[in-house]
Amino acid sequence: MEIRSFDHIIQPDNFDIIHRVDKHIDEKIVKSTTVSLSNSDKRYKLKFDISEAGPDLDEDDFLYVPETNFLFYRGFHEWCAFDLINKKAQRCETALDLTFIERRHDTIVIYDELSAESTDLEGIRIDEVPLDPPFESVHFDDRIEFNTLTFGKQILKLKR
Repeated sequence: MEIRSFDHIIQPDNFDIIHRVDKHIDEKIVKSTTVSLSNSDKRYKLKFDISEAGPDLDEDDFLYVPETNFLFYRGFHEWCAFDLINKKAQRCETALDLTFIERRHDTIVIYDELSAESTDLEGIRIDEVPLDPPFESVHFDDRIEFNTLTFGKQILKLKR
């Protein structure tokens, strides 16, 4: 994966997907980041347009799933699952704060301070539970058990 950040908006030429990163109402889009990756004989290029307050993107903000050609992206107030073959955002969801995305075998786990979600490798929801910090978690092969003061024990299923 190659990521390049620009301090200006670049032209929208030859990109498979162009995504405008979630921003506040009064923020202007002022810069771009490109992401290039390949799988076998396919090469994909994405462009992310970012506001003046938006952070630069790096590899920690992406999770590529080569089996399905899906790219998961975590932003400060959103997360997305991009279908690279069909050149579209399969999902683009609002998040409270910086989201964490990790792969656990054939499941993607996405969580922030207020919720946790499990999806398959194409971003289709398996399960979702509410969270409220502080919380503790115990990880199993088929589930994650969260303990929160507000919601008590929450079990996030990792398999259908």
